[in-house]
Amino acid sequence: FLLSVSHDLRTPMTSIRGYAEALVDGTISEPIQAGRVILAEAARLERLVRDLLELAHLDARQFALHLHPVDIAASTAEVVEAFGPAAAESGIQVTVKTSATNAAGIGDDVVAMVDHDRWAQIVGNLIENGLRYAATTLTVEIQSTGPSIQVRIIDDGPGIAADDLPHVFERLYVAQHRPADRESGSGLGLAIVRELVEAMDGEVEAVAPPDGGTEMVVRIPSVSEE
Repeated sequence: FLLSVSHDLRTPMTSIRGYAEALVDGTISEPIQAGRVILAEAARLERLVRDLLELAHLDARQFALHLHPVDIAASTAEVVEAFGPAAAESGIQVTVKTSATNAAGIGDDVVAMVDHDRWAQIVGNLIENGLRYAATTLTVEIQSTGPSIQVRIIDDGPGIAADDLPHVFERLYVAQHRPADRESGSGLGLAIVRELVEAMDGEVEAVAPPDGGTEMVVRIPSVSEE
């Protein structure tokens, strides 16, 4: 794990140093573009360090969960809406669908006992991952099946190889079909998702649909609104 982290730290640091040296030597013709690269690579380093610290707290169980009844449909929709500008910039259409099996109505069926902020972090990490791989669409489906609530983030990207599926939630695991033309993130987002979901008595898995693309599926116990 430390070797992998060192590699992920070294790459942006090498880029930053190279452009900084070129600026100092006066050998670069477009200093503004160099500044943009340095800024982007510094932001990448910042995300990696932040996620490393987050995982350290999770490993040490030095974090608190403030569990209370949360409307999963409404909370998830809020997070999706926040990604609207990023999705539009990437040309990705994002939709949210909610369904329930109970005739009493949606509102009573998609309430779970979770930490609201941590749930937003889970959904945010999964959507960020989906936008990285999606070709044109990203669908978020929220389904109530009685004792549990299932949230599926579905992208129409290249899919995940069968050998990769069991490993996508491992720290810094890089799938074979990682897109080269989009920001790769820290490589720790999905690992954080698994830690948080399991801390809230849920489970998460990656699924390869037969018609292509990828599904990230989160299941958590539901509770009655009372």
